[in-house]
Amino acid sequence: MNNNLNFNSASLNDLGRVVLASKVTIPRSAENDILRPRLIEMLDQSSRFRLTLVTAPAGFGKTTLVSGWVHYRCVKAAWVSLDSGNNELLSFWIDVSYAIDKQFPGFTSIAVPILHSFKGDAAESAIPFFLQELDRITEPCVLIMDDYHVIENSTVHDSLSFVIRHLPEHIRLVLISRTIPPLPLPRLRISKQMVQIDGSHLRFTLKEIQALQKKSMNVLLSPSDLTILEQKTEGWVAGLILAFLSIEGRSDASAFIESFSGSNRYIIDYLVDEVLARQSEELQAFLLQTSILTSICASLAEAVTDQSNALKFLADLERGHMFLNPLDDTRTWYRYHQLFGEMLRDRLNNKLNRIEVEVLHRRAYRWLDQNGLFMESIGHAFQAGDHAAAAECMDRHLHVIIHNGDEAALLHWLGQLTLRDIVDHPNLVHFHAGALAQSGCIEEAMNLMDQALQLLGTKKDLPPEAIKDMEQQMGLFRASIAFYQGNIDALIDHLNATMNELTDTASIVKVTNLSEPLLYRGPLGFGGRLHKVIELSKVPESDKNQAQLVLQDYGFVLVADVYYEWNLLDEAQRILEHALAVHFSPQVLEFVTPGIILLSKIFQARGEWGEAERTIQEMIRHIETYPSKRWLLMLEARLVRLRLVQGDVDTGLRWMEWRNLQSIDKPNVAREYEILTVVRLLLKQGRTEHAVRLLKQLERDVVRANRLGSRIEIALMLALAYKDSGKSLSAMKALEEACHLAAAEGYVRIFIDEGKPLTDLLSKSGLAYAHQLLGIQPESQNLQDVTLTNREQEILRFIAEGRSNDEIARILHLSDGTVKRYTHHLYQKLEVKNRVQAVSRAKELYLL
Repeated sequence: MNNNLNFNSASLNDLGRVVLASKVTIPRSAENDILRPRLIEMLDQSSRFRLTLVTAPAGFGKTTLVSGWVHYRCVKAAWVSLDSGNNELLSFWIDVSYAIDKQFPGFTSIAVPILHSFKGDAAESAIPFFLQELDRITEPCVLIMDDYHVIENSTVHDSLSFVIRHLPEHIRLVLISRTIPPLPLPRLRISKQMVQIDGSHLRFTLKEIQALQKKSMNVLLSPSDLTILEQKTEGWVAGLILAFLSIEGRSDASAFIESFSGSNRYIIDYLVDEVLARQSEELQAFLLQTSILTSICASLAEAVTDQSNALKFLADLERGHMFLNPLDDTRTWYRYHQLFGEMLRDRLNNKLNRIEVEVLHRRAYRWLDQNGLFMESIGHAFQAGDHAAAAECMDRHLHVIIHNGDEAALLHWLGQLTLRDIVDHPNLVHFHAGALAQSGCIEEAMNLMDQALQLLGTKKDLPPEAIKDMEQQMGLFRASIAFYQGNIDALIDHLNATMNELTDTASIVKVTNLSEPLLYRGPLGFGGRLHKVIELSKVPESDKNQAQLVLQDYGFVLVADVYYEWNLLDEAQRILEHALAVHFSPQVLEFVTPGIILLSKIFQARGEWGEAERTIQEMIRHIETYPSKRWLLMLEARLVRLRLVQGDVDTGLRWMEWRNLQSIDKPNVAREYEILTVVRLLLKQGRTEHAVRLLKQLERDVVRANRLGSRIEIALMLALAYKDSGKSLSAMKALEEACHLAAAEGYVRIFIDEGKPLTDLLSKSGLAYAHQLLGIQPESQNLQDVTLTNREQEILRFIAEGRSNDEIARILHLSDGTVKRYTHHLYQKLEVKNRVQAVSRAKELYLL
């Protein structure tokens, strides 16, 4: 990677995302910057802490202080200047990687491909691997993130929290922010792992104001004038610099300072007027017109202003310390001081009318688009009011935007467009509808596709193939929705109407990929209508139409899942193992992976715990060899459930922390399986209130989507949560609802798999279906009632090694009496009377 890039050699990663060198360049010190020893000493202490947090409002000199410290102390530092585009997890850590690469060349060659291999919801999976690469750095380094206040995505905050907790000892983090970031700061303070420098530290003292004045002004002010300025600006360095610029050349400096009063905003407005009024009209116009730009280079500025003197103006502004900060060593890219830029934009909007401002944004859009900065160009297209240009640019770069993990930005933009704006771009319509479907807004998604098709039909100049393409996408989209809703008639109708026009039958896989996170949601497809699945599977071969033959190719998991749910384990396993042998392929992982999860459940139901776990572990290793990691989280959740049933709660708690799920409060229906896994862990922790809240929110979505299997499982989880919190009436009501929903379709395993806690509830119910379920004996004992604490697991392992109570007490630093009490509790849970029986029983239950 070339670290000294100008515009003509902008840094491009292999996916085409432009990374300006300015973002990873440590800001240079200005001529009027002063050394602040008291703060330099505070920053020197950063090596003792995982996190150094520098926070204060705009204009307090945060960036100047930290960059000055880096240059003064020759600190080996990786610097990244963040912007709003870093609110996507992938783009955030990629930019951080490029910053590290500047100090340690070659880092991105490993870290960036790792990050790109994890997309969408699975992007968080890359963070442990990123930490592994960070740990390979052998030299001490300070990682500095500037402008962290622009980060609003909780996923990014959570990933950074995880990194801070596991930061290698030789790596330290400095965050520069206008606001206090939502990170676990209290815990870091208590453990003495962080230090904070805030506005109270950054305010300039009288001595520092004197030093700053000497570097900023040709005429020195009296001590009394400086004291007044200190009082009125409260040491705010941006206000001080603006005051010095306004006072320069005045004969009545003392009178000016004496009349200097009011709120900061008033002071800023007044000083900006004074500063700008002293510039030429041409330079004022240049400042106002270019204030719409986040980053400025001469070529871009000339395109926006339609003038050819940008290079000279930029040089004059830099020499005059007019709040213009160079962003690279070659003095090619600049940005205005943030506060100064805001003031310029205010004046621009007051001076020019809306149409004149839109012309400037349109010029910026064209230049940025032509030069490969399409994310920035789309923003200016919206500012220009040119929605057609924005939609066209989004459509042209759609695959790259999605590949880079910028779906959130894409959805935000789509939310600003009308259907008429995007109807000429079927891919945008399809993406938007798919996003709505994944959030549970099925009816809204279907209406969007319907309206798009109707609107296309009114366009007289549209080629027939465009309408035909939209009709095909509409048919497949409706088929995918019907597939998991359980509307078999609609499914067949939509497929039959579309299949003859498709070039290959794999298109059904393509369309179901649109909503694949929704497919395996208890049980797979058809909204949990078990009899509908069997009805389709029993159509004679000679009577099957093309659509049914396509479904048959991938319907093995559906049928096997139904037989499993009916507790017909032999039939389920026979169908599943045969079909997996035939269909195992990376092209159909969205069907194979649920099949593997189902096979693991069958092994568990038979008491073959080792096989149940081995099946999942092998699939995890297999899926890690493919670029797409979207099924990894579900496989991990299945493994957590297996361990939980065997009494291992800690694995699940570590998983929740690793995936930042411990404080989740807005469940996404597209991740129902994982959320219900989290609910089970919350119940084990006694956090029933949080569990109920998640279940209630999830329940609203699945009722709206009419997903029967999901409704039953959620009702059962609510019953157990209410039982644990002592709300017996609510527990029975939820159980009765589950039984009522389950009876018509004959659900069995969904009850049995919850084990003894649910059996206790069923025995208290007067419903006929509850008594019918109690009469069904599972093939193996469920182990959820055998939950060992960490200490009990340790003692069990020592018992299995043949160690005496005295040895165990000595190793664990416990008294003999304490070890005996733990052993007694262990025997009770395993329902045994001695050590030999305990070891034997533990092996039967796969606790050893």
